[in-house]
Amino acid sequence: MNFVPVILVLAALTNQSEPTDYKTAFKRSMEGEKPLLVLVTAEWCPPCQRMKKSTIPALIDNDKFRNYNFATVDFDRDRNNARKLIGNGSIPQLLVYEKRGGEWKMRVLRGYKSPESVEAFLRGSGQIRTAEATRLAVDQ
Repeated sequence: MNFVPVILVLAALTNQSEPTDYKTAFKRSMEGEKPLLVLVTAEWCPPCQRMKKSTIPALIDNDKFRNYNFATVDFDRDRNNARKLIGNGSIPQLLVYEKRGGEWKMRVLRGYKSPESVEAFLRGSGQIRTAEATRLAVDQ
C-alpha cells in the first residue's frame, strides 16, 4: 500500500496557515498555544481586497502564518465580531492576540501593508497592549 497520498492528504488537512472562520480560530487559540491572527476586511474596501489577493496569499505561500490560528472576518457578513475586534477603527486591520505572562496581549496593524510589513509586524514590532476580554469574545 502506498502511504504517500495519505500523508499528503493529512498534511493538507492539518495546515492551519489557510484562513478559517473566526469562531474556529478563536477556539483553537483559547485551547492551544498558537496566537490568534485575524484580518478584518470588507468586499467594498479596495485596500482590503489588495491585502486578501496579494499580501495574504504571498505570506501563506511562504508559510508565514504556520504559527498562528488565522481567520478572516468580513465586516459586512459578521458585523458584530468585526465591531468587537476593531471598534470604530478603519479597515483593513490585522490583529494578533497572544498570551504573554498569563494575559492576552493584542497588536494591531492598520491599512494596506506589503508582505514585508506584515512579516515585520508578526516578528513583534508594533504597539502591544493588554487585550480587552470583550475584543476576544466570539458571537455564538
